[in-house]
Amino acid sequence: MRILRFFLFVLALMASAGNLLSQETSWSQYKVLEGPVTKVKTDQLNSIYAVRNGEIIKYDAQGKMLTRYSNKLIGDGVKLDVTNPMKVILYSEDQMRLIFLDSRLGELREEINLFNQGYEQISLAATSHSNGFWLYDPINFKLIRFDQYFKKERESLNIAQLLRVEFYPTDMIEIENKVYLTDPKNGIYVFDVYGNYIKRIPLKGVNELHITDQRIFFERGGKLFGLNLIDQSEEIVQLESAVTADFDLNRTMLCLVSPKGIIIYTPKE
Repeated sequence: MRILRFFLFVLALMASAGNLLSQETSWSQYKVLEGPVTKVKTDQLNSIYAVRNGEIIKYDAQGKMLTRYSNKLIGDGVKLDVTNPMKVILYSEDQMRLIFLDSRLGELREEINLFNQGYEQISLAATSHSNGFWLYDPINFKLIRFDQYFKKERESLNIAQLLRVEFYPTDMIEIENKVYLTDPKNGIYVFDVYGNYIKRIPLKGVNELHITDQRIFFERGGKLFGLNLIDQSEEIVQLESAVTADFDLNRTMLCLVSPKGIIIYTPKE
């Protein structure tokens, strides 16, 4: 009898947790950082990165400018990964150039020209654990991991052959020892840190990955949603403005690009 009661208690807790996870999350506007912006990123230290043609500007959580970085490679197609605030990755697919920046947006080393490293095409680059990084080779459909000294450690099998799909990912990120690649046509694919395939999340239409607090956040019809990675439930993120451009978020801050600039939101108490 005690075992049965305990089992029912556990089920009740799980159901309660599921209800909490599926509740709507509300955010209120805190501040607007005015100025033209094409992309925005936020890191785990609540810093904000405003990206515009030729420039990245870094702000603190209160909107105070901390530093800036200028480079003619920075355009609409540039990839910026701030997963590790101490080693930010800036990648230009068009130029096949990879740049590593420190917390002050100073270059950590000379930029890497991937053409000169023997690669015909690299579409994505992302931060990895232990100061390493990932590249995605769309010609051979392979994930390639390098250590901090640009030494190739491992690579995956041909993903297109493995999954038997036409595989064209548009974004990649490593979070909590898992590598996520999103292919808007087919869904989000999950790999381990050794490049081994784990599973597919059947969420289509996601061009850019925003993963925090065990949720994937995405825009649909001008609204922001969160997909729980544990139970696959969806929640609506309540905002005062429609999501019509780029956004990024962490647990305590949400930034939205608008015609005015960057709108900063914080959770409602």
